[in-house]
Amino acid sequence: MHVLCLWITDHTSLRIFFSNREIPSPNIALHSAHCARNLHLKCEHCGDMVPRKHMDQHYDDNHAPVNCPRCEQTVEHELWDLHKRLQCPQRMLACQYCKFELPAADIFEHQDVCGNRTKYCQPCNKDIRLREWIGHELLLHSKTNAAAESSRSMLEKEEGGCHKQVRPAFGLNHKQLFLTIAITGLAVLIGSILFQRRIGSSEAL
Repeated sequence: MHVLCLWITDHTSLRIFFSNREIPSPNIALHSAHCARNLHLKCEHCGDMVPRKHMDQHYDDNHAPVNCPRCEQTVEHELWDLHKRLQCPQRMLACQYCKFELPAADIFEHQDVCGNRTKYCQPCNKDIRLREWIGHELLLHSKTNAAAESSRSMLEKEEGGCHKQVRPAFGLNHKQLFLTIAITGLAVLIGSILFQRRIGSSEAL
């Protein structure tokens, strides 16, 4: 004779049916003991199948209630980290304009006011709202800032490089030096011509 095993247990408000199959009647007691000792229970909170011996630990790690000390809400243990970082209305957040920390419930109202403060833009010679500052910089001054930074980098490379440019003597640049040489050469040429004419005049006399 065979008996249908529908081993049922109540454990911390959990009810589960195990191994729904026919078992020879002489073995039903041993089989039921095996089910009770080794098989899994279905968690009523999440539906996961959990080893019977681990059910208490599963409940503590995932479903045990945790009271938030900031907002006094009760959340499940597995959601505690998420609540602390992203959901708690009393978690502290820094204002994007002044970096002052406030509760999340108050931060948006604060930023509406703080973002209306102004900052002076020297290139434009006018005051810009803080909430508009980044866009203002990107739209109007990004090319200017990039060009200035590029020029500064090139100058630093020239001054700090291994092959420094040798400056002409006496603080003259190349153009001034060439001009000085040209004028000097021209003066020598004119002087030579005048000297030859003077010699020619003397011989004629």
